[in-house]
Amino acid sequence: MSDIAGEQAATLKALLSERQFNADRLNALTAHCERMRRELDSDTRLSIAEELRRDPPTGETVLLHSVLFQLTGDLYHYERILHYLMLGGERVGPQLMHYTYWCMARQLFLAASAPEKLGAFGPCDLFRFYEELVQAVARRWGVVPPRHAPRDGPIRRVAVLTNQFTNDQHQPSRDCFDYASRLQDDFGLDVAIINCNTMPLRAESLFVPPMVAELVADYEGVFALKMFGRQVKTASFTDRAFSKDKLSTIVGAIDGYDPDLLVTFGGANVVGDLFAVTGARPVVCLPTTSGMTISLAHLVLGYEEGNHTDAMPALYRGPFARRFRPFTLGFSPPPTAGVGGALDLGDAAFVFAVVGTRLDLEVTAEFLALADSILDRCPGAVIVFAGEVEQLPARLAAARNGARMRSLGHLKDIRAFYRRCHAYLNPSRQGGGGSAAYAIAEGLPVVTLAWGDVASVAGAGIPVTDTAAYVERAAALVADPALRERQAELSRVRFRTVGDRHRCTERLLAYGEEARDLLRATAQREDRPTASMAE
Repeated sequence: MSDIAGEQAATLKALLSERQFNADRLNALTAHCERMRRELDSDTRLSIAEELRRDPPTGETVLLHSVLFQLTGDLYHYERILHYLMLGGERVGPQLMHYTYWCMARQLFLAASAPEKLGAFGPCDLFRFYEELVQAVARRWGVVPPRHAPRDGPIRRVAVLTNQFTNDQHQPSRDCFDYASRLQDDFGLDVAIINCNTMPLRAESLFVPPMVAELVADYEGVFALKMFGRQVKTASFTDRAFSKDKLSTIVGAIDGYDPDLLVTFGGANVVGDLFAVTGARPVVCLPTTSGMTISLAHLVLGYEEGNHTDAMPALYRGPFARRFRPFTLGFSPPPTAGVGGALDLGDAAFVFAVVGTRLDLEVTAEFLALADSILDRCPGAVIVFAGEVEQLPARLAAARNGARMRSLGHLKDIRAFYRRCHAYLNPSRQGGGGSAAYAIAEGLPVVTLAWGDVASVAGAGIPVTDTAAYVERAAALVADPALRERQAELSRVRFRTVGDRHRCTERLLAYGEEARDLLRATAQREDRPTASMAE
């Protein structure tokens, strides 16, 4: 082990040995783990992790194994945490289960895990842990929505439930509002957005890294939420504690509104899933990312038309495959002033765009090396990064072609920015679907590997198989204007499919009617008298 690795291992042991943790110490430990992931190779980190496992400096199971996961990406350590909590029985409250679920789910979304156990961990370990969480809320906290038989006639009233609603620059918030306003304005329904704020809003354990979601304190109570010249009535709940009182209040508000259908916008919506598992009201889950969505809704729609459950291990596929329905999320481009503004793009002949809300995490050392390779092949090009960042500018400056990489920070008019660009580069990540959708709406060719939301949005034939092909595709777009124009036209054609949000909303309503029929059939079976033994 090198001197640098030895020093970092010693610092890690000292941080883990702390007897009293506060937010500053937890953040310092998180920052040190991130530094080790960035600066040490995999074999060195595995060696340090093995030493910690054999001689742990702390007896805190969640703390130790979440750090070991950060070093190794080995889901064995998350399995250990889940088993520890499940075996804790009544001593482990739903609030701790909830916090742990979200901390793990975020790391999986950020692709922090090694691939060896990933295929089974989500549909097996994490899904069953989430099921137990929802059941614990119902059983131990007594939060059980009253059951209502679906009314006759078509759907007239819809509650759209979201775990987080922030602003018109937040892609899931934009999508949630767009669906709700279309159901209301285009289809004439009575619609309410229920902003549950049920992602973690405070730390509940020594999990590394901690997770505390953004909360808009001004969104409190019942009000008319306005966005893009439209408005939808909204009920928002801002208590930071994930508690019996908060969940009971939200369930009571929804029951008082008396909707014909609940649409959970995104997975792991505990409130919506309580209505689903108790058979209280029909629930449809509308995923906001590709791949597996953890939800207990009666129907769980797809992010794209393909059936992602086919790729699941057969042993765990059943609960997902039975409820899956093909769907396309669709995208509505935000307003634009139509011009690029005073952006620092210089006189570059070709501009690659990299766009996201988590670029500090998503623009890894591997992606910067890929960017360097592209710029080596494309002398007249620059790569421009758009999105709020802190560490990225310094890392770009240290890159070999750093003078031709620029970070513009957050941009309000993303479509105007795209009109100054020539192609869209996607880092290796799960998210980014919205940014890619708006890029293809403006006719930008997309360069992406064959996984994640961007690959789904870009469509068949666009994703490439490996990094070598990635560089070749990017370089070819610069060298061959005719190829670039053909790819641009493919992007515009593709957006006609993924951008048809009105048709998507119509399909959502049809699935809502199917969910109501399923609930009616279940109620009829339960109400049917059982034959006696004598008969």
